[in-house]
This record gives sequence, C-alpha cells and structure tokens, in this order.
Amino acid sequence: MAATHTGITRKATNEGDRALRRTATRFGEDFRELRLRFGVTQAAVARSIGVSRSVICQLEAGDEDVGPRIRARASAALGATFKMALYADAEPMIRDAAHARLIEALLRLRHPGWRATIEAPVPTTLAGPGHRSTDVRMDGARQIVLLEVESRIQRWEELARECHDKQAAVQASAAVGVQVHAVLVLPPTHRNRAVIRSLAATVQAAFPVPDRVLHDALTNEPGAWPGNGILWLSASRPPSATGPVGSAK
Repeated sequence: MAATHTGITRKATNEGDRALRRTATRFGEDFRELRLRFGVTQAAVARSIGVSRSVICQLEAGDEDVGPRIRARASAALGATFKMALYADAEPMIRDAAHARLIEALLRLRHPGWRATIEAPVPTTLAGPGHRSTDVRMDGARQIVLLEVESRIQRWEELARECHDKQAAVQASAAVGVQVHAVLVLPPTHRNRAVIRSLAATVQAAFPVPDRVLHDALTNEPGAWPGNGILWLSASRPPSATGPVGSAK
C-alpha cells in the first residue's frame, strides 16, 4: 500500500506541475497580447500594482512562481478578470477507503485466470475529454470486463452513461473478435439498494445480467462473459451471490 501511495504522490506531483506550467505559459501569452493591444508597457503595469518590472517579465515568460495575487492585480490593471478554474476532465488518482477495500475484495474474488489491471487507461475518442481510466479491467479468453467500483451511488444517469461510454471506447480499439463488457460494482448498502429498486426498469435495460451470474463468471475460469450487469460486493465479509439486479435480498 505504501508503494501505491508513493506512486500516486509522484504521478500527482508530476501531472500537477505540468498543468501549472502549461497554464502559466498560456496566461503569460494572453497577458502580453492584451497589454500590447492596449499599448501599455511592462513598467506601467508594474508601477500600477507596486511591483518591479522584472515581475511582469516573469509573468509574461510563463513563470509559475508568480502568485495569484500578482496575476489578479496585473489583470485588473488591464481591465481583465483573473479567474482560477477547476475542470474535472480525468479520473481521480485517490479514492476513499471504502472504494479501496472494494477493489481489494474484487481482486480476491476473481479467478486467477482473469488478468487484472488497476486504473486501466481508456481511449478518449468516445469516452469524453481528458485521460480516462476504468477502476479494474479484467482480461480473459477474448473477453474484456471493465469494472467500475462505486462505494455510493450519486448520479445514476451520469454513472451509467460513463460506464457505457468507456465500454464503447474500449470496444472500438479492441482486437477483432474480442468482446468488451461493463460491470458496475456496488456495496449492498440500504441506500444503494433503494436507488436501484427505484430505477428497476432503467437498470434492467442498462445492466441486465443478474448478480449471481456475474459472480459465477468472475470466480470461474475465464470463458464467455454473460454481459453487462451490477455486481453486489461487500468489503467487510466474503463475497457471495446476492440475487438478481435490483433485488433487495
């Protein structure tokens, strides 16, 4: 687990720093273009906000060490608005503890013949913008199973759409004859069960394969996968089949 945390720390640091450099470079270019359009010198901007001209030079050169307060003041001096934005265009590198335990339980459940990949990349052509990944990918005999693990259902429509978008993206890039399937892994909490019961018809259309069938397919030697479905999985006790999709049992 410590090695995993170290890897996440390194990846988050590297990708975060690259994103900051790109943003700082773009900001500097846009700022310089706006300043020149208005015929304002670097020195004039610097005097207006009480800094040295070298700071404005650094800003326009894309120096990420120039702080947001200076950027906001310099923007205001040119009649522009500085905004800090956040775009959710990729999968998170970290999850809650419940999510991690579910993945551990899923890996223990699978037959050794299923080759598992954690945070497997998904092509972006059909899966939306950014760098997408699926929580666990299982590769078997000409079968690929994409398992999305959720500790708590938030927005069902968005969750179902994302699962199927990823399935379509991986299927489009898969070898001829390889079938790709999508499985939603959920803990059998009262709330999750209630959400699924309230959407029984919709769930049946999107994830028709019963839990017990998915359970058997995952624990047995890889063969033809039965299709899309919801796998109910508890991290606190040994996994077992819990009835068909939407069942409250």
